[in-house]
Amino acid sequence: MSAPTSPTPDSKDKNARPLPEKLCGKRILITGGTGTTGQHLIQWLQSETDAEEIIVYSRDEQKHHDLQLNNGIDLSRVRSFIGDVRDIDQLKVAMSGVSLVFHTAAMKHVHLAEEHPIEAHKTNVLGTRNVIEAAIDCKVNRVISSSTDKAVDPINVYGNTKFMMELELMGADRENKDVTRFDIVRHGNLIGSRGSVIPLFIQQAKAGCMTLTYPAMTRFWIGKEELIDSFHRCLMESEGGEIHVPRSPACRIDVLATAIDAEADQEVLGIRAGEKKHEVLTSLHESSRLRDCGTHLVIRREPAVKDERGTAVEDDFQLRSDLEPQLEIAQMQLLLQSEGLSG
Repeated sequence: MSAPTSPTPDSKDKNARPLPEKLCGKRILITGGTGTTGQHLIQWLQSETDAEEIIVYSRDEQKHHDLQLNNGIDLSRVRSFIGDVRDIDQLKVAMSGVSLVFHTAAMKHVHLAEEHPIEAHKTNVLGTRNVIEAAIDCKVNRVISSSTDKAVDPINVYGNTKFMMELELMGADRENKDVTRFDIVRHGNLIGSRGSVIPLFIQQAKAGCMTLTYPAMTRFWIGKEELIDSFHRCLMESEGGEIHVPRSPACRIDVLATAIDAEADQEVLGIRAGEKKHEVLTSLHESSRLRDCGTHLVIRREPAVKDERGTAVEDDFQLRSDLEPQLEIAQMQLLLQSEGLSG
């Protein structure tokens, strides 16, 4: 299999979302790189940046195999590295000579985390601590981690582990800012991510019936380009110790199901353990540290004495999925189509 050629320097799209000058031509590692977010990051890095090498760190051998058979992957720049974030020694080997880490590895299925809380803690919390220690030991310049709306006011195991992950990263930035800078991109549900409800609904629609836990449930939805924009913006603009929150459209779950297939039946099962009716991307206690920049919000580790980005928010501000404008069926269909998804 021949690898596709990289974009030429005079390509129209070359460096549309480039790396910061300090990181140009450097080696980059993505934990959980064989997952959906990781693959979007790979596509961006290999097509729009001059990253020397993109190291894909993941414990899933089959996904590494599939990645290497993907004609869209430039194997001259993308390297598979089998390893688990629970293994700090392997992380240190993988991070040798790396300047930037995107940390996306996680145990993320809510119901499985409820059934196996210790395992979720080992990966999402202790695994993050390993990423932090390895990054500092290897003198990595930047670490940007992927978080979720479920980390805000958490009610389930998964949300609590991601909340702890955020605290670990903010503490690491405070204590080691002269060595490595740590930031977070906290976002809603990635459209089409592996194991999420949209692929499930599309599959169920073929059988004529979709299963909903609660029809009026609302969620934030983010597309792959908006997600990459968020990572890139955080990489370019963050001063360290920040949480960047992209504004994303919200939609009721029954509207989503109808947008996928209006003819399929909708069976209501009832809310599962650990499942929220609505999601929140910012909490009340973060309002004093939050700046509204229009397309996104920035949460600083500490209240800013002076911050020229965006505007301050009211003390009772929260970015909640049930309080945001809701997408209608036709709008949700257009969003699905833009991501290459349909029923």
